[in-house]
Amino acid sequence: MVFSDSSLSFRAWILTHQDEGYELTEEGSRIFLTTPYAQATIRFYDDDIIEYQIIRRADGENVFYLHFRLSDFTHARYLYDQLTESLLRTRQVEKKQILISCSSALTTSYFAMKLNQTAELMNLPLAFTAVSADRLPEEGAAYDMILLAPQIAYTKKETEASFPGLPVLEIPAALFGMYDVRGVLDLIQDNLAQSREEPEQKKLILTSSRKIMAISTRIDEQFRISYRIYHNGEIIRRDTVIKNTIDIHDFEDILDTVSVYEKDIDTVVISMPGIVKNGTVTLPGLHFREYPLEAVLKEKYPFRFVITNNAHATALGIYHLQNDYATVVYHSQLVKGSRGGQGIVVDGKVLTGRNGVAGEINYLLRHDDAPSNAERLCSDIAAAILADIAIVGPSAVFIRCAGLHSVDRIREILAGKVEEKYLPELFLISHSREYMYYGAQFLAGQQE
Repeated sequence: MVFSDSSLSFRAWILTHQDEGYELTEEGSRIFLTTPYAQATIRFYDDDIIEYQIIRRADGENVFYLHFRLSDFTHARYLYDQLTESLLRTRQVEKKQILISCSSALTTSYFAMKLNQTAELMNLPLAFTAVSADRLPEEGAAYDMILLAPQIAYTKKETEASFPGLPVLEIPAALFGMYDVRGVLDLIQDNLAQSREEPEQKKLILTSSRKIMAISTRIDEQFRISYRIYHNGEIIRRDTVIKNTIDIHDFEDILDTVSVYEKDIDTVVISMPGIVKNGTVTLPGLHFREYPLEAVLKEKYPFRFVITNNAHATALGIYHLQNDYATVVYHSQLVKGSRGGQGIVVDGKVLTGRNGVAGEINYLLRHDDAPSNAERLCSDIAAAILADIAIVGPSAVFIRCAGLHSVDRIREILAGKVEEKYLPELFLISHSREYMYYGAQFLAGQQE
């Protein structure tokens, strides 16, 4: 690789900014910033493209990622400050509390002790407790995962039904009988890794000769801005930015970087949380308060822009991928807190409401004294759907909530309040990303 004077100068600047909080080293085109808990990597590429990444040591999780084109030293240093701040804030993750249950707690108590010792030696964020099977119904809800010994593995379905949202794993007899601690730890880590990854889904793509860029913004513990570029029925470029906060510069960095490689993008669709109306975004607590996102981006880039709420785009995607329901609601519910959102589509039209507020169910949901987290989630979701029934009478509601594995309890709550003939069909979907991207492509197609 041949680096420009600007990249070489910025690289030299980084190397002179050692901090006592991390160890700074370099290797080829990469610079490493290392702490006991995480490692940041800075990579330099051709065309003044720079990549920042932080990997947490305990679980290999990618907790910070972005790339940008070096055009302004002030902005590059600002991003570097965000990188180092996130690196120094990355500490040992909160331990997952795992309950091991057997017919009696004697054997599992010893196994739990050995697992705790090995997890400590391997610096794994896991803590184990043993309990007898008769105590499991009382204590299971306080844990992040339940392991069943082979003697009670036949209760797996019953246990899953009692604790919706909690992973329940069977310990294979060969591992349990040999006290194979490493084998059980591998089993747990494989399950945790799978829960973090979205399963591969069929890519839902509208064929278009134009290049369409779809950008989606998601909030969970962090902010993730993902994008895809579509052309002739294929995804030709994709990436994801992971940060602790977002602002207009994050979208500009993505567009600047992509513009280096893709010269003829026609339409850019940005799906994001919050209230969106005529290209203006309100996302309280961040840098978007009645922010004219579309107008700002149009001043700098030659693309056509469509700014939409992410739940609206998802609902639109779901609607156009089925032929059975005239009125569709997409409901997204976070496990922590009462935050959630809805997209409502009636006869192919997204209902946005006055100033884009339709679907902002945060104004509706209030926590009660539900006995468990799963019960609270079902109660919150049912309350929102009751409002939908009263106002638009949906034919179907598609629910995404990582804490639920069934809609039976939601259906039960609704049936206690509304006659069956008015109840919508309820569907639980594990991932909404492909529907959102499909909806974004559909919105771009309307710009023909």
